[in-house]
Amino acid sequence: MISTDVGFYPGKQIHGRKGFITVDLLGLVLRVLVTSATVPECPGAKLNVHVLAGLSDER
Repeated sequence: MISTDVGFYPGKQIHGRKGFITVDLLGLVLRVLVTSATVPECPGAKLNVHVLAGLSDER
């Protein structure tokens, strides 16, 4: 799912979108989550792991 929302993250001066990538031990990409730049790193990473583990219904 690709978010079309854009935002501004003042901590890193980012305008647009941020990507959260989950990889396995070999470095193979398991999941990529693209969100608005206003989503902080910790909640975005938690959402990515929860979706990967099947704990969330978002796809």
